[in-house]
Amino acid sequence: MGKKKKLSQIEIEAAINGIRKKYNDYMVEFLKTSKAKNLFEDRYIDALRARIDLERFIYNEMLLVEQLIADEKEKRQKEAEKLDARHKKTLKHKNSQESVVDKIYNANRDRIRKYVGVGLEDDDVYEIDKLFGAVKELERNYWSGMEGVFRKLYTSRYSGPRRDLESRLFELTMEGPEGYPPALLKLRTILDRYPREYTALQRESQRCMMDIAFLLHSMHEELNKIKDDESLNTMERQTVEISLHFVHTVIEDFRLTDINSSKIKGVKK
Repeated sequence: MGKKKKLSQIEIEAAINGIRKKYNDYMVEFLKTSKAKNLFEDRYIDALRARIDLERFIYNEMLLVEQLIADEKEKRQKEAEKLDARHKKTLKHKNSQESVVDKIYNANRDRIRKYVGVGLEDDDVYEIDKLFGAVKELERNYWSGMEGVFRKLYTSRYSGPRRDLESRLFELTMEGPEGYPPALLKLRTILDRYPREYTALQRESQRCMMDIAFLLHSMHEELNKIKDDESLNTMERQTVEISLHFVHTVIEDFRLTDINSSKIKGVKK
């Protein structure tokens, strides 16, 4: 039997990039920081410096990232099974006293109850319904003032953050023929299926939440940059402060503080 042919430089680079892609997918799908990927890059640099066998290194690193992904999928599956079990239980014998978890759950709902939903009217997506409603309120009551201030500070439509923020905001708020923003159509489709696929529902809800969280953090960052700009008059400064307060409140109410694209490397804003 002939000796196994060694990988070419092109094949090695392709394999390394494949591992990087798996880490990027891992970060996005499971909301992880770049810690694991950075450790891989450090190990890769050390391997190059030590001139070790890269084929063995690639094999071991591929096993490692695939195991990380498998562990998270197993954890997600267990969570989905718990969620399925919860929905199958009847409410006939509800405990007279709320558990600590129930109290936290209800407290979180109370914080977002004030927002008007967009009409999903399904308890499984209560938070998403309210979150899209909050963004709709932002677009309806605050964006016009914010846009005017951005236009003053950035005279060209293609300079500054105005064009990007407006595009992302309208994608999440403008209703299509079905009565919902395009960003909600896949979620609506999952809700209409029977029996309900809770794993798919959880994943799509998470994606919707990330899209909105990234937008809100971008707005918060841009408003913070301009709130003390000397060229703004009193009314414009007040507009920025009010808008900044609303965006901050939504981030806090929906617990989106850590869902920020600047903290999740490899994710586009």
